[in-house]
Amino acid sequence: MNIESIRGRRPAPRGGVWCLSRMPTRVSTPAPRTQTQPTQPPSSGGASIDVKPGDSLSKLARRHGVTMDALVQANVGRYPGLATNRNALAVGWVLTLPARTPAGDTTPAGPQGWSGQQSSRPSSATTTQQAPEPQRVRGEGARLAAGGVQSLERQMRAHHDALERTGVGLYYGDKSGFAKLDRAGQRQWLQDNVKPDQTPPTGLKESSCIGWALEHVGAAYAAAGKADRWREIYATVTRNGAKGTDLAKELQKDGWKAIYWNPDAKKPADGDSEHSFSAAQVRRGNGYYGIKVDDSVVNFRPTEGGGTAQDMSGIERLKEVPFWFGLARGGKHTFVGRGNQLNEFHWTEQPTSSRPFSEKPLETYSWLSGLIMVPPGTWPTGDVSAR
Repeated sequence: MNIESIRGRRPAPRGGVWCLSRMPTRVSTPAPRTQTQPTQPPSSGGASIDVKPGDSLSKLARRHGVTMDALVQANVGRYPGLATNRNALAVGWVLTLPARTPAGDTTPAGPQGWSGQQSSRPSSATTTQQAPEPQRVRGEGARLAAGGVQSLERQMRAHHDALERTGVGLYYGDKSGFAKLDRAGQRQWLQDNVKPDQTPPTGLKESSCIGWALEHVGAAYAAAGKADRWREIYATVTRNGAKGTDLAKELQKDGWKAIYWNPDAKKPADGDSEHSFSAAQVRRGNGYYGIKVDDSVVNFRPTEGGGTAQDMSGIERLKEVPFWFGLARGGKHTFVGRGNQLNEFHWTEQPTSSRPFSEKPLETYSWLSGLIMVPPGTWPTGDVSAR
C-alpha cells in the first residue's frame, strides 16, 4: 500500500522528476591522471603490505607499481573507511596488493568485498593501535559498492582536473544558462571562458540530480558484471519519466535494502506534515511510496523544542555503508552517497563551476525525509557502537 492511497484527501507528492527536465547526454570524459612509475620493483598481486608510520596510499601505490584506485578496490572490503576517505590509513593495517597495472591504467584489480564490521570514520596515519580484523562481506554487494564509489571519485576528479587545467570543467546542469544555448552559442561560450592558450575540454556532460545518480549506480552495476541488468533498469526508469522511486523499486528487486531517513520523525523543522506522515506509515509497516522499508535512520537532528530524543545509532550504521542511492520527498530529489556523506548534483551550475556537485553530512541536510537504498549485504547489523 502506498502513501497516496492511504492519505486520502491530502495526497503526498508523487515520486517525480523535480530535478530533471531531460535525460543527460552520455558522452566520454577524459581519462584520470596517470600515476608515476614505481621507484622500486613491484610486488606481485596477492602479496601483503604492512602499513608503517609515514606510509600513505599514494606512496604505497607508487612503491609497488599499482594505481591508487586498484589499491583501494583490493582493500575496501577489509577496510571500508578507504571508500570514503583515502587518508583513513592506520599503522598496523595489512593491505592486499592487486595485480600490477601499467602506469596510467586505473582499471581496478577487482574488489575484495565489503565489510559492515568496521567504521568508515577517518583514522590517523600515525595511529599505533592495531587495526581490527573485521569479518569480510564478499560478493555482488561489495562489487556494486566499490564500483559506485570509484565512479563517483573518478568523475569528480576529472571535472576538477579539467577545471584547474583549462578553466572549464566537464559537467554542467540541465537548467544552467549554458544548457539553454544552441551549439554555436555553446562553442562561443567555451572560447570566451577557457583559460588563455588552453583548449576547452571535450566530452562535456549535461546532468541533473537523477542523471548524476543514474550515472554512478549504472557504473556500480557495470563493475559487478551486471551491465545487461542495468540496461533493463535504465530503460524502465527513463521510460516512466526518470522517477527516483522507480529506480529504488528496481534496486529493491535486486536485493538492495531500503532505509528510511528522517531527522525528526515527529516534529519536522519545516512544519510540513509530509515528513511525520511518512514516518508514521513506515512505523506501521506500510512502506514509503510503495517501497517496503527494511530499516530506519531517524531522530538524528531533533527539532528544537519538539521533545524528540536524539538517536545517532542510525547515522553510525550509515557511516559504514560505502555507497548508496538516495531520494527525498517521494523522489522529488535524488542523490548518491558514501558513508554519512550525501553527494548531490546542482542543476543550474555552469561548466566553469567548482561545485556542480557537492557533499555534505546527512545530519545537516535541508531536505527532511526520504529513502536510502544500500547494496546487498552492506547494511550493518548488531551494535555498531561496540566496534
